[in-house]
Amino acid sequence: PLPPNTIPMTPINNQIAALPTIVLLTAALTSCIISVGLLLWGLIKAGPEFYNGQECEMTYSRFQFLPLRVVASDDLGYTKPGHSQRSLIGEEAFSNRYRLLKFTDARDPRHRHFYPISGSLIENYDTQSNPRKQQQNPGRFLELQDNWCLLPPDEKDEHVKNVPHPYRGHPVLYVPGHWGSFSQARSIGAHGTRWTGPYPKGSSDQEIYEQLFTGKDMHDGRISNDFAEGSTREIVDAILSSVKLLDDFVMDVYTLDFDGGEGGALHSSKLLRQAEFFAKAVATMIEACNIDDSKGGITIVAHSIGAWAVRIALKMHPHLLSKGWVRNVITLASPLGELPYAVDAGVRDIIRHLNDDNNDHGDICIISISAGLRD
Repeated sequence: PLPPNTIPMTPINNQIAALPTIVLLTAALTSCIISVGLLLWGLIKAGPEFYNGQECEMTYSRFQFLPLRVVASDDLGYTKPGHSQRSLIGEEAFSNRYRLLKFTDARDPRHRHFYPISGSLIENYDTQSNPRKQQQNPGRFLELQDNWCLLPPDEKDEHVKNVPHPYRGHPVLYVPGHWGSFSQARSIGAHGTRWTGPYPKGSSDQEIYEQLFTGKDMHDGRISNDFAEGSTREIVDAILSSVKLLDDFVMDVYTLDFDGGEGGALHSSKLLRQAEFFAKAVATMIEACNIDDSKGGITIVAHSIGAWAVRIALKMHPHLLSKGWVRNVITLASPLGELPYAVDAGVRDIIRHLNDDNNDHGDICIISISAGLRD
């Protein structure tokens, strides 16, 4: 018998008692489904923009990437019978898939006169976040005659235009990796013009502006006569002991765009195509900046698989080394020994060939910097 005042539990009463538990479980399940759905939606819609300079308009670098016309020279074997010594490539051969771009900072006065010429072809935060803006003010690729390398009057020929501020820095070419973006070069570029880095801000911003504006004390890394004599160790010690010399060093950063982030590691044909374009881009920079063996060449910074495109190009076009066009290569998180996911037999053949013990890269300094789990 039930105690007094006890209501017997019927099936209906059992359902009423379990109702709060059911509501909580349903709410938790619904919340999980919504969270997973939003995560997948965010990855599909905004995933390609992660870590590519599009996270926030309040970026530390006011990047403006100028599009440059790439030319093919006789050294690369692209001149056809009946054509002039230089033949334009870019839209025709690569269907606008690959580009050579120059990083500029909106605070840098040296490049402002190029902005109206390039128009909406300039890659910046506005055009990357809203591609329709590229159709509003059509511009053009900068030509060699535009003097986008900022050559001074005594270093250019009569066909190259004068520029308001002919003070160029040391040329650095960034090569992105597998599915990498050209806009990753913005951090290197901002450091190159010293708008970021271990420098006191405030009044020094105006000092940086004045130096880029007038070229006073600014140098591109070429050793002056004061340091030209003596052993290599003496020269290095003299440079390191001169803080002012290091502070006044400026580098101009260029970058390659492989079809908006092409996966070069997936097929050997992609790596070979990227290597060919890299060689053409180097030849274009050499001619535009009037660089010879005595001027130190170009410094290459390659991320991840981009280092393989560089190594292939140096092997296929040995004149890049013999002429002193490429003197320094810095690789960032590059799997130089082997690719962990080489799914194409052609890629494995390339790796085996480049890692042959008999290979000699010649007179070049290669610095490989490893990375953590986040690459």
